[in-house]
Amino acid sequence: MEDEQGSLQHNTHGQSEAPRRKGESQASRHKQYQQHHHSPQPKTTTLTAVTSMMPAVINYNVNVQFDPATPQAGKPTNLSLIVTEQKVGEPIKQFDIIHDKLMHLVIVNSEDLSYFVHIHPRLDEGSGVFTIDHNFTESGRYKMWIDVKPKGGTQILTAFRFNVEGQPVHSRANTIAPDQTLVKKVLADGQSYQVTLNFQPEDPAPGKDVILSFEIRDANGKPIRNLEPLMAAGGHCIIIAADAREFLHVHPAEEVDVPSWRGGPFVSFLANFPKPGLYRAWGQFQHEGRLMTADFTFEVTG
Repeated sequence: MEDEQGSLQHNTHGQSEAPRRKGESQASRHKQYQQHHHSPQPKTTTLTAVTSMMPAVINYNVNVQFDPATPQAGKPTNLSLIVTEQKVGEPIKQFDIIHDKLMHLVIVNSEDLSYFVHIHPRLDEGSGVFTIDHNFTESGRYKMWIDVKPKGGTQILTAFRFNVEGQPVHSRANTIAPDQTLVKKVLADGQSYQVTLNFQPEDPAPGKDVILSFEIRDANGKPIRNLEPLMAAGGHCIIIAADAREFLHVHPAEEVDVPSWRGGPFVSFLANFPKPGLYRAWGQFQHEGRLMTADFTFEVTG
């Protein structure tokens, strides 16, 4: 299991993992990080990341505990997440809202990005512990990103790798390749939609701002103009590199403060890719209470 440092970039939250050189240890690669893997109780496993957010000189510990110790495919796993200020050592109990939620937790299958969930653990204000139950459908290698902001403090983005055991075993895709078409059919609670992705400029390049514009239509091609707010915005977008080393948590440039807001069919996001390569974007939108998720794989060249 592995813990990794997070960083933030302007209106896009980005986290990248540098490749490890031969003979380089995890400790030397992230000098401000320490990894602790122990089982305080027979049924649990704890992961801890120490993250220093600059320019503030505050070190935070982010602790993740699994119960059972190793998640099993097809069975519920309880995740407990605790954020502490390193100097104090006690759990932080107050957090600022980030896009309508106190904590964002994104989990993917790190082998081929075939599995994706974006969930929001609940905070027990008395103990400062975030908890959520999750059921992994297959065994395999996974990675999670945690996005959270202590009240009045600095936003934290950190990541952990972990394994899921049991049956069925995930069958890895041979390759991750760019989609032949950027028009996808999406099913949400039995309702079919058509989601199209466009880029401005048309060919994304690293280090330059890129607008990702999603267009949402119904199964008959009619534009959807009554999208509902999702996490205080017209939609949500997560972008992860094919090797699961780069992570972009992006939101629309226009926030939605009024629950009665209705919009569409276009929802646009601003992103800045740190390096060339293959990426997968998941666009999430809500229509008539249905949450739809459309994923697209594309290449950033430079």
